[in-house]
Amino acid sequence: EASPRKSFYAPFSLIPSSHQRHLSLQSVRLPSIMTSYVAAAISPMLLVSLKLIVSLGLLTTSSARLLLNSHQEGLGRDIGHQATCASLKNQQTHFTVELSVGTPPQTLDVVADTGSDSIIVNSCACAASGHCGMENKCFNGGKGLSDTFSLTAGGYDQRSHAELLESVVITFGSGKIQAVIASDVVKVGQVSAKMHDGLLLMVNQALKFSGPFEGILGLGIPKKKPLQLVQSQQGMQAARDIAGEAVHGIYHSKGFLQTAGVSRFSMCFNYDKDGVLRFGGPEAQVRLGSVGHAHWGLDFRGILVNPSRTASPTMLATTFSKALSSAHSLRSSFCDAASMAPGQLTPCGAIPDSGTTLMMGPKSHIIELFSLICDAWPRCQEEAQKNSELPKHKVFQLVLLRCEDWLPDGLDEMPTLSFQMVGSNGKQQTLKMGPNGYITMIVKEKVHYMQKNLMGVFPLELLEHTGKMTKVCTPSFGSAKYHTKLNGPLWILGTPLFYEYQVGYDLTSSPPSLSFSDSPCGACEDGEIKDAAPNATAFLTKSRSIGRRSSARRMPRELSGPPRVPDLDTTLPL
Repeated sequence: EASPRKSFYAPFSLIPSSHQRHLSLQSVRLPSIMTSYVAAAISPMLLVSLKLIVSLGLLTTSSARLLLNSHQEGLGRDIGHQATCASLKNQQTHFTVELSVGTPPQTLDVVADTGSDSIIVNSCACAASGHCGMENKCFNGGKGLSDTFSLTAGGYDQRSHAELLESVVITFGSGKIQAVIASDVVKVGQVSAKMHDGLLLMVNQALKFSGPFEGILGLGIPKKKPLQLVQSQQGMQAARDIAGEAVHGIYHSKGFLQTAGVSRFSMCFNYDKDGVLRFGGPEAQVRLGSVGHAHWGLDFRGILVNPSRTASPTMLATTFSKALSSAHSLRSSFCDAASMAPGQLTPCGAIPDSGTTLMMGPKSHIIELFSLICDAWPRCQEEAQKNSELPKHKVFQLVLLRCEDWLPDGLDEMPTLSFQMVGSNGKQQTLKMGPNGYITMIVKEKVHYMQKNLMGVFPLELLEHTGKMTKVCTPSFGSAKYHTKLNGPLWILGTPLFYEYQVGYDLTSSPPSLSFSDSPCGACEDGEIKDAAPNATAFLTKSRSIGRRSSARRMPRELSGPPRVPDLDTTLPL
């Protein structure tokens, strides 16, 4: 029998006092939950019975699998080698995945983020209190809107005779949020789990970025450091008050991956269509052990700039001979193992982060890289000779701004970048990226500036719209300051990496590991991989390729809107 319905009331001080009212929050124990007590006992019997029924021809294999999955759904299972997937919607600056919460399900488009490990969804209470935009979809599980929803109570208020709710304050690179701890069923693609005290409902935020935000699907490495609990009744009166909340306990975040039994997953993006988030699949042939404990991270040994075959080795040698290797490549001076300080474990670190738009590193590293690219690119060299008063990293950016004059043929002249990665297990892998991967194209209107005199006396510059569109290009790089004692300065490898590679994450190895496959990304339809080339290490199932990912003739991808910055707490070590 189901236990009786229990109701309690919690005052929500995030709603202005003039509109404050008691919200009825209900927790229901459903009869279906009783099956979890006997699931362990009947699962072997169910599996044997299904095999027998299939062998007798009374049930198809697909139907038997569906029955077994239905039995396991919500109980948290290890999907192992059973590869399934979910589509990643291309938002240009980032990708989102459809997340279903509650019973019946409510859907939100959340950022699939490998830089965090919590499930955070926009609560309708956040919009009602004016802390979140009304244009975003939100989740509301109270008042019976979700039969499987419950809030986590953290005490009792003697004055109001109501339960207090537990909440946490989470720090990201773009700001902080406050979230109330709750429980409900969460589903991504074909994978679902009951997140007991593992669903965080955002009720206030101080995030410093524009655009829609409905939540985060955290796919980061499991954190060992707990979050600090705060009393939700205190609320956050303003963004500056977030750091001053009274702490009364700790909260260990519960990741979706572990709860759902997902031990491996991978992500990849497509230029002109949705990307793919894969769950499960076989072990990759080459795995690089993560050197990070707070983040998925690798030992980063710098970048090789490889001139195109159309570039003259003689010309390159005369312009930058000190950096030339035997193969006429230019090697960066940053992230060199010889420069490590005593006690330092790696010269640099690199974090593959699907939630960041650009490839980001220390400003000095970015300036040197731009200069190296200019030295390895004849067109940029010629421009640098004409403008000798300008530093080469600025000349490189000026040449890119005029990319409409030389695209697409000019891509053949540009160098290829090679990122040198090393795992904790000593294995090495070079990740190559062509110019159409490390530059971005922006379409904007041509404008004219005219000088006129106001009242015939004061000069005034006026902007005249032409209605004609033009293309400009920019590097897919940005500067970020993130320095650690043990791993040196950190790079954040954002979306360009996921356009070039299927980035795999494996929790079965010790330490957890990453892998990179240059197989076509493919597509996901109804939980199945479609139109991808066969490659066991990339978790693929079909045999047709949707096209080469690094074709030299592919135009740089277009970008609209401001880039997303890393959602990483830079106060943490790697």
